[in-house]
Amino acid sequence: MDAITRDLQKPVPWKLLFADDIVLASEDRHELELQTQAWSDRMAQFGLRLNVKKTEYLTTDVNKNGTIKVNSTGLARTETFKYLGSTVT
Repeated sequence: MDAITRDLQKPVPWKLLFADDIVLASEDRHELELQTQAWSDRMAQFGLRLNVKKTEYLTTDVNKNGTIKVNSTGLARTETFKYLGSTVT
């Protein structure tokens, strides 16, 4: 994954990669949407696909409405998620 996404990665801790599990982080919702779309596009170039049914986003600003979209499909918002066995809230 590192080899095909090297130019998309930013300094740690904004990306976490392990096998087919990826965490993208951003301080801005629009930037996160752009990053997510860029990763989806890059994966498609290599015959891979971002599963939007299994892809969620978490925000620390509970008062903000809206969603993040990938290929015009809105992603589910969650309050917690597990990454490699650790719960993030």
